[in-house]
Amino acid sequence: MSANSSSTELCAVCSSAAAKYKCSNCYIRYCSVKCFKDHKTEICTAPKKAPSSAADSSGLTGETKGVHTTNDLGPDIDEEEEAKHRLTAQDLAKLDSAQDVKRLLMDPGIRAMVNDVCKNQNPAEAIRALRQRSDFEELVQALINATDSST
Repeated sequence: MSANSSSTELCAVCSSAAAKYKCSNCYIRYCSVKCFKDHKTEICTAPKKAPSSAADSSGLTGETKGVHTTNDLGPDIDEEEEAKHRLTAQDLAKLDSAQDVKRLLMDPGIRAMVNDVCKNQNPAEAIRALRQRSDFEELVQALINATDSST
């Protein structure tokens, strides 16, 4: 078996296409947004060895529950690479106390943009497009500044 055998693994939902993505909760592999949505209509249980979710203890409101958190940046990013970009509990605590972020998220227009990104079939592309807007870019910079490890 070759080292790339995982790239030929079939989707656990439809069993007809190569699995490109992995559920961040139960780690089953799926091929598309449609299969992800189909999977999320069923009970999704985290494996016993799964790391605890930093978001569960962050005090985030119910508005963020159910938000798509799997890797949408590309099918070839492995778990280790993805983990480098995942927010830690410490990052979430920084965001919780970030006044600039809170101020910006009070704006109904920015909240609508964030909700649109969450509902988009291609969130990474939606973010790229929205970053052309100065109000959304201000939010992005506030998020980066709040979680910057040098602070």
